[in-house]
Amino acid sequence: MKIQGSHPLYRLTSINGTRTDQRTTGKSSVQNEQVQLSGEAQWLQELKGAISDIPDVRVDEVARARQDIASGELGNEEDLENAVNALMHEI
Repeated sequence: MKIQGSHPLYRLTSINGTRTDQRTTGKSSVQNEQVQLSGEAQWLQELKGAISDIPDVRVDEVARARQDIASGELGNEEDLENAVNALMHEI
């Protein structure tokens, strides 16, 4: 699609040249237009869907960390030093 005119309220012209001169608040006179996404855009859309399926909090990892903290296996001086070193390496 290419942009016709400089005013942002005007619609775009379709690839086949059919122009819709109506404002964005009006109904378009062009129907049955199709949009074809590039392979990269399709991949990004699939990736976005896959990311949305991942829970924000991994409950199993949180439970395991709590258990490790309670047993003393996590949260000692060595773990703190490793975490600080990893963060410093990231920076």
